[in-house]
Amino acid sequence: MKKILGILVVLLSLAAVLGCASSGPAPTSGPAAPTVKTYPPQVIEHKGTAFGRDYPKWMDAALDGPKAVEKLADFANKYIVVVQEDGQDLAGAQLAASRLNAQTTIAALISTRVKDTFAGAQVGDKDKIETYMERAVKSVSEATFTGFAMESDWWAKLQTFTSDGKADKQVYRVIQVWGIDKDSLKKQIDKILNGAAAAEPKTEGKQKAMDLVQQSFFDGF
Repeated sequence: MKKILGILVVLLSLAAVLGCASSGPAPTSGPAAPTVKTYPPQVIEHKGTAFGRDYPKWMDAALDGPKAVEKLADFANKYIVVVQEDGQDLAGAQLAASRLNAQTTIAALISTRVKDTFAGAQVGDKDKIETYMERAVKSVSEATFTGFAMESDWWAKLQTFTSDGKADKQVYRVIQVWGIDKDSLKKQIDKILNGAAAAEPKTEGKQKAMDLVQQSFFDGF
């Protein structure tokens, strides 16, 4: 039970931690900030409670990101997106995760992977693909990818606490794994890349750079 809670808390708080880390170094002078004691939520029940089931293996892998989930045998030949949502009732949290967060998270993650792929492309002069990259990333971020389906999900009902340790709200935390066949996503991204390339002013050097990107685009994607 404690391990389930640890995974749930880390998964949801990771983005907040990264956001704080990017805000710059803490001041080196002045009085030290007071230490605030935090009280982690407690698991009241979870999806497997009634059947004596433990949490699924993919929850451990999800701590290292969707690429770690993709390495599991259950998700072979899939691109994976992990979606999270909290809500006051289970059905509402599940609906919000599926209908609202899923497409937004999918587009954001695929856009990031496309941008990272461009950044690592071996094309010599990156300036030759700068506008091509910007056009492609923008198109990906605005795209709706078809073929994604929910592969697995888990939920837990949590008791949260105030800063002085008193019981506060009870919330449902929902985590879903969405996947798409690699070939299906590749075809959709190839179409976007080709469209972005077609809109670029052509020079011999730029065309060669774009061709190199497309030839090895999905290596390690």
